[in-house]
Amino acid sequence: MTEEATFGLSLTSLILAAIAYWRAGGRRDVERVRVDLNRDIETLRVKYEESVQSLEEAIEAAYENSRRRLRVAREKLRELKNSTAEGMEKQVESARQQLEALAEHLERAAKFVRKTTLSAARNIEEGIALRARRIEARALLLEAKAMAKLAVHVAGKKDFDRSEQFLEDATLSLQRARETLGEDHAYDQFLDRMRASLRDATAAVRSHAANVQQKIEQVLTDADRIVSTLEGAETRSTQLE
Repeated sequence: MTEEATFGLSLTSLILAAIAYWRAGGRRDVERVRVDLNRDIETLRVKYEESVQSLEEAIEAAYENSRRRLRVAREKLRELKNSTAEGMEKQVESARQQLEALAEHLERAAKFVRKTTLSAARNIEEGIALRARRIEARALLLEAKAMAKLAVHVAGKKDFDRSEQFLEDATLSLQRARETLGEDHAYDQFLDRMRASLRDATAAVRSHAANVQQKIEQVLTDADRIVSTLEGAETRSTQLE
């Protein structure tokens, strides 16, 4: 038997078997598969829509958290503006202006969460959240600087007890700034340096050291360095919007 004849017989057998299967209930099997497939597709569609909604809600919740951070920072800057020591006005005003610009950018971005791809929306939100944390931390660092300036002032009057208290307040503000930054470790070395300066200044105040004012001035220098770095980073971020 030739190969062509063998192939023809095999094909005929396959067709007959298919017909027999169809008549024996194959149609019901196919229909059942179709129904199962449609059900699976619908299940996947529902899960996809739920996941999209869940992610959108998570992004919106994250924006609300950033709004809260900006409200806290705005209030802190308002307090500093009303009571800040001489020489800090420019730093406080710069932080306030950048905060308000970021708040406007946040609201624009929040309106387009559902009008862009989720990955793009998530990236934008994360960038804004990082900047909001940094502005809040900046307000706390300015608060720490204000406390250090008061510590210098009263130390010059030999009021070492009050000077120590102001330095303790500055240390607390620094700690809160670090906690606010969270996993953002870009400024760790600056924060560590300022913490060390605060520790040295506090020790000098407690011992009534002759160089106490010099030690506290170092705290102010370190605070200025961090604040200036944060201000520059926010300026660059604004230019990239």
